[in-house]
Amino acid sequence: MGRIMRNRYVILMLVGLLLGLSVSSVFGQAILTPTPDVDGNIFYIIKDNDSCMSISLTMGIDLPTLRQLNNLDEQCTLIVGTRLLLGRYETPTPTPGPSPTPTPITPTPTPYNGYGQVCVYLFEDENGDGIVGEFETGVTGGAVSITKRNGSDNFTGLTAGNDLLCFPEVPEGDYNISIAPPTDYNPTTNMNYALTVKAGDNSQINFGAQKSSVLEEAETQVETDNRSPIMLMIGGGMIFAGVVIFIIFGVLKRNEEL
Repeated sequence: MGRIMRNRYVILMLVGLLLGLSVSSVFGQAILTPTPDVDGNIFYIIKDNDSCMSISLTMGIDLPTLRQLNNLDEQCTLIVGTRLLLGRYETPTPTPGPSPTPTPITPTPTPYNGYGQVCVYLFEDENGDGIVGEFETGVTGGAVSITKRNGSDNFTGLTAGNDLLCFPEVPEGDYNISIAPPTDYNPTTNMNYALTVKAGDNSQINFGAQKSSVLEEAETQVETDNRSPIMLMIGGGMIFAGVVIFIIFGVLKRNEEL
């Protein structure tokens, strides 16, 4: 009796060992997850000793679905080397997010290129040649206006004698510079000047003026100088006429005596 029990125990051990080997042969292999193809289909290549049951267990797909996808019969007949369709991978459709909010464009500030310095000098043009002489001094009270041609900038001031009237921060651009001399002065140069100001420039514009009394005296002297030759000619003519009359009168008197 004991011998029979030992034989049964040995038989059970052998059966367990065989079952363990078969299970390890099925599940002990590395399970490779099939990669979807370009169309999203997932295929499995049938190998030796594969069955629908082993494929279902290793690939995680139930038998009815496996048969339906591959049109298999009830016996689930498999052919080594052929492909089994395990499923299809659907590419998720991206859910559209909120519409982007347009960012307002901040206006770009207009570039400001720079400044230049403009100085004005009104001199007393004593000889009237329109050029600053060595001993000609400045005139006080000349009204200066510096106006940009587009009208966006304007600078004004009064001349201060021998000191230059300077405007240190004149924006770049095209300007018209004009000056009005004091009431007792007359201009001897053009009182308007066109100037283009560039960044970093230092410009000096000279204007000449002469006192009205000096100008009038000069005009009187010119008139006097112009009259002198005429008066001389008239005086000489009168003297010559007197001499001629005297000679004629003497000749006539002598003829009467004879």
